[in-house]
Amino acid sequence: MLDEETMLDAHVQFELDQWTGDRLPQTLAEEVSALARWLEVVQVDHLIPRARLDSVIQRYVCEVPLSDELLVMVEQMVVAAHSAVLNDGTKLSDLLRRDDYDRLVQTAIGMKAVRDAVTDQITTSEVYSQLIAHVLYRGIKKYLSTESLIVRRVPGASSLMRMGQGALSSAAPNLEKNIDKQLTAFVNANIQDSVRESKRYIDDVLDEELLSRVADEVWNVNSGASVADVAGLVSAESILELNESGRDIWLHLRTAPFFLEVIGSVVDDFLARHGSRSVMDVLADVGINEAWVVDQQADVVEPLFVRAAEDGYLEERIRARLSAFYESYDPSDA
Repeated sequence: MLDEETMLDAHVQFELDQWTGDRLPQTLAEEVSALARWLEVVQVDHLIPRARLDSVIQRYVCEVPLSDELLVMVEQMVVAAHSAVLNDGTKLSDLLRRDDYDRLVQTAIGMKAVRDAVTDQITTSEVYSQLIAHVLYRGIKKYLSTESLIVRRVPGASSLMRMGQGALSSAAPNLEKNIDKQLTAFVNANIQDSVRESKRYIDDVLDEELLSRVADEVWNVNSGASVADVAGLVSAESILELNESGRDIWLHLRTAPFFLEVIGSVVDDFLARHGSRSVMDVLADVGINEAWVVDQQADVVEPLFVRAAEDGYLEERIRARLSAFYESYDPSDA
């Protein structure tokens, strides 16, 4: 009768033979097939209980820390990608086809409620009011000084007015300042009417035809630009700042009750629609089936086992698992 050590060595070698060499692809295919057969009879809502799913989401989505090392790693990858495209001559039209662009534009144009909300936000902002006031002030002042009806109709009036303005400035240095003050007061007093009128004008003008023309102009101006042209608009320093800001926003967002409520609603809807289906049926909907997994394992899984066998890790783990059995097994208990 073989001793336990000999039996252990033989058992370890048997398992190693299954997971190495020419036998490895067949073993992996067998395991994939067995897993697929099991998942064909397991319902989605039986795989992970709903309460446990909430716990998993809470733990891995909302509580997993984002370390400084992870942030640095992400920054390095983003900066590397940015550096790579800085010298890339690929045109934007090669990345986004015109037909796809037109479809996106038409979808956006159809969002009238969003367009109205954006227009309302812009035209009611203080910055917009200041812009309108500045445009009105400059336009009225320029008209009064250089483009009045008298100046246009009377020969030599333009030169005479400029001479008169120079004389007035010398004789009454505060006159122009007082005129500016009164003109500014007039503009400010009427700015709200101007803003309301501008909003009505924008609402009337921004129809589908005009927006389509604007979209065409955007395409014509930018489609020939290269990826490098676009990347050159953003500095590496700005990318780092955006990355850090994004992390802070995410850390705050995931603590908001709103975030978990939305995720919970999505999970509930998914389970209501697909919970009674088998896991394999749902995976098949997204293009994952047994044949696909078997095809992909050669590129992903097999190299891992090959490396683990070469490093001795695979034998170490097999021996560790089997040794526990042989050390605890007592033939007399059989």
